Amino acid sequence: MNIRRVFYGVLAGGAIAAGGFAVPAAQAVEAPVTSTVVAADNWEYVGDFFWQSDCHAAGAAGTKWTKYKCINGSAFPGDDYELWVVYK
Repeated sequence: MNIRRVFYGVLAGGAIAAGGFAVPAAQAVEAPVTSTVVAADNWEYVGDFFWQSDCHAAGAAGTKWTKYKCINGSAFPGDDYELWVVYK
């Protein structure tokens, strides 16, 4: 019985000593909130074009919108292009 007490005493002392040398957990730091929320653009679909150049020409010629983008609207690259705009 004395050997068990000594063994458990050494084991407990070792655990306490090891806990004292353990690296403390990193403390969370609050990041300052400096950014503001910006509303997303309201992109609206206008139409399909077979050629990318036609899509860009129609987008650049538009007077009712502030910006445009031509995206690939098909599963096959180069098949057709969708014109999306943001109206004024």
